[in-house]
Amino acid sequence: YMPDGNRRFARAKGVPLSKAYSLGGKTLKLLTDFFIAGRKANMLIYHALSEHTYSRIDESTGPICKAAENTFRDLLKEDFFARRRIRFRAIDHSGKLPRELDRLSKALETSTRKFDRGQVVVLLGYSLDKDIARALSQKPRSYAEIRSKLLFPEIGLVIRPTEMRPSGGPVYAMAQAQMITLDKFNPEISMKDLARAWRDFLALKAYRVKDNP
Repeated sequence: YMPDGNRRFARAKGVPLSKAYSLGGKTLKLLTDFFIAGRKANMLIYHALSEHTYSRIDESTGPICKAAENTFRDLLKEDFFARRRIRFRAIDHSGKLPRELDRLSKALETSTRKFDRGQVVVLLGYSLDKDIARALSQKPRSYAEIRSKLLFPEIGLVIRPTEMRPSGGPVYAMAQAQMITLDKFNPEISMKDLARAWRDFLALKAYRVKDNP
């Protein structure tokens, strides 16, 4: 899932970026409950930040990180993942995470490490180049070996509000993914929107099986 449209939501609603990103952060819980707790998938990848995000020249990076801190602090306080026995992981290739966000990420990882009812992976500074470079540094002898050393398995569904582009995500895992856009900004996403996207995904998947037996 790519939580897009937070800045456009702020402009459309006339609210500060900090509020827009805080509202947008709530979709992490929404998607976790729908896809992982709802047993529709065993992994949710939430692409919050790419390494490129830290090079933005506008003022959005600070509010994004602060909203992530508030979201993670709330998740820890209510034992959100632990109560659902879901493992949490955070991935950062940038080395630029604010100290408090890094601490909260590690605390969530530590408190959920033993759980096995699916996992939620939040990208907080993901780099496709570094993901691939790490795999190649292990001198794989075949494409199958390269794939086994990359971070993510095959992705079946990509959801993004308002537009569809991978934004530096793990495109190597998206070769067979069905991509679905939601005609709303990230802070506006509801369970009904996810249910509709899931129905569309299942219908398209069934069509693909029928059309390519």
